[in-house]
Amino acid sequence: MDHFAAQYRRLRSLLAVFLPPEIMTVLMPLARRALRLGAGGEVPVHLGGVPLLPPGETWPEWNGRPLGFLGAIDFADLTCFGDIPGIPSSGKAAFYYASETPRPWGDDAAQRGGWRIYTGDLGDSVSPPDASTYPQIRLSAAPFLSLPSPQETSMRRLEATYNGFLTVYEQLHAVWSQYASRDEAPAHQLGGWPALVQRPIGPDCLYASTGRPLDSLSPPRLSPDEQRAVEEWRLLLQLDSDDRLGWYWGDPGRVYFCTRPDAPLEHSWLTFQAA
Repeated sequence: MDHFAAQYRRLRSLLAVFLPPEIMTVLMPLARRALRLGAGGEVPVHLGGVPLLPPGETWPEWNGRPLGFLGAIDFADLTCFGDIPGIPSSGKAAFYYASETPRPWGDDAAQRGGWRIYTGDLGDSVSPPDASTYPQIRLSAAPFLSLPSPQETSMRRLEATYNGFLTVYEQLHAVWSQYASRDEAPAHQLGGWPALVQRPIGPDCLYASTGRPLDSLSPPRLSPDEQRAVEEWRLLLQLDSDDRLGWYWGDPGRVYFCTRPDAPLEHSWLTFQAA
């Protein structure tokens, strides 16, 4: 069963009404498979709750503060949706983050310890008294096709070639995002294009993870080699602000765990964006 085939047809029909064939030829291949974490999906996913750690692992800390357990994903449960680039096909991962202010934004290599991903044999653990804890909520994973946010470099390139494209695309992107999310909030997501709050996350991941300084106001200018390296970074997990969990990252605000092909999940980079 192709969980995405019907959405491909709907997306093509929507875009074809407003965009010429030459833009459609470029845009349609950019749609990425993703999983929305909300209500009405097919596979249960839990966020928050009892923390998981490998046996014998000490509780993670950053700058003397214990990290908070955000949740765990069993990727084997998601294989029914087929291959989704950026999401492993097996194993379980537990996600931790120094979620209380001042929190790391992932814009400096020195912040690397401000989040952790643990994989392998994971078991129940007891959090330290001063660690942030969150109630467990049950969500469901559902497939959807994600489109690049208008801020993405690929969309800026199209605007440079087809003047006025972005004005139309911003509205189409909003309509499709609303349809794909089924009007649900928060926007928790596995894989696909991130729902950006500010700017593309790939350049920030590349620069910060390799120790290069970032300008807080504008994204870095990339050489052709750097652009290819940026395109290797893919969204693994996007976590939105969520009152049910006591998460408030901003209005809006989102946490993005990002990874690269063939790199261990433990080497993922986190970036944080808030309005």
